[in-house]
Amino acid sequence: MADIEKRLHLAVPIVKVWAALTDPGAIGGWMGSVGLQIELKVGGHYKFFGGETTGKFTKIESPRVLEYTWRQSSWKKDWKDSVVRWELRASKGGTSVNLTHTNFPNEEERDSHDEGWDLYWLEPMQAWLESKD
Repeated sequence: MADIEKRLHLAVPIVKVWAALTDPGAIGGWMGSVGLQIELKVGGHYKFFGGETTGKFTKIESPRVLEYTWRQSSWKKDWKDSVVRWELRASKGGTSVNLTHTNFPNEEERDSHDEGWDLYWLEPMQAWLESKD
C-alpha cells in the first residue's frame, strides 16, 4: 500500500510554519481549539479534532522535523498506529513542506486520509498562514 506524500510551498517563514504545527494557539487559529491538547516533547501526547485524532510525539527537531504517531478514535483496537512526519526547509520566498503519512491499517483509511490531509489540514493551515502576513 502506498504512503501518503504531500509537498507544498508556503509563502511564510519556517518559524511560522513550525508554530502552525506545534503551538496550540496557532493550531487553534486554523484548526479550531475544541478538544485540542499538545504536550510538545518526545513521548508527549496530543489530541486533535476534539480527540478524534490522538498520538504521541516521536521526533522533534525544531524547526525542521516533526514526527508523531496517528490514531483515529474509530480505528479497531488491534490496528497499529500510523506515523506522520513533517519535514520543513526554508526556501526562497517561504518554506518547503514535505508531509509523509505511513503505516495505514488498510487502503480505505489510506484513501480517506489522502483527501483529508488536503481538506482538513493543509488547505486551512495554508490559508490561515498566508492571510497572516
